[in-house]
Amino acid sequence: METAKMKKCPVYSSLKLVSLSLTLIFGFTMTVAQAQNYPDAVLNFADLVFTNATIITLDDHEMNSNPGTIVQAMAIRDGVIIGLGTNEEMLRYAGPNTRFLDMLGKTVFPGFVDSHNHPMGSAESYAREMYNLRDTPQGYALNMDVGATEDDTMAKVAQAMELLLDTIEPTPEDWINISLVHNPELGFATPADVSTLMSAPRLADVQISKEDLTEIVPDYPFILSSATSILDAPERNVWYHITAGPDGQPVEERVIELNF
Repeated sequence: METAKMKKCPVYSSLKLVSLSLTLIFGFTMTVAQAQNYPDAVLNFADLVFTNATIITLDDHEMNSNPGTIVQAMAIRDGVIIGLGTNEEMLRYAGPNTRFLDMLGKTVFPGFVDSHNHPMGSAESYAREMYNLRDTPQGYALNMDVGATEDDTMAKVAQAMELLLDTIEPTPEDWINISLVHNPELGFATPADVSTLMSAPRLADVQISKEDLTEIVPDYPFILSSATSILDAPERNVWYHITAGPDGQPVEERVIELNF
């Protein structure tokens, strides 16, 4: 029992301070030691866990078609991926405040932070390698007015292809390129407006799809674009045959003018 006399004793006060310091140090040491025995998953609970996903990690950094490791679930803390694996494996990162997002099988890619890129060039290179096409694009090009709607545009594409194939027979290596020209009077003020016919945030919302074009042009490498593309015809609504001259520059030969 602590008495008033003991409280006034300097030796007792010093011993009490030493005892308190030892208690604090010992308690802190025990806490650190205990923390070292916990797995990282417990010490770093995830803020968010994606489950039931198809997560493309792209961890194979070679230039090939391998998408890398594909996993089912992913744990994130403070905007950083802290775990990849199965649903069960990611449960070890779950804490009392962890949110779960069921992806229902949807695909997840790493974040692409390039604000402006041109994937068509890479796509062309892969297509040339895959189908043994010429390094220098050659074939038939048409700059054609866009239609008022996607159905009108597809009808014009079909008519243009019919006219071309009635006139000549392209080789299997020839590219066929139709570039749609914008028309403000039809609601397509810029090439970007025309591109909305062939693209959308959701694949299901695309108005003119690859399958639609394959029905019209099943046997040739074909590009439908909203501006100049791999082949550029010098005149609107006229088919041109474009080849590479001895100096590598394009040689343009007029084939036939649209009659509709």
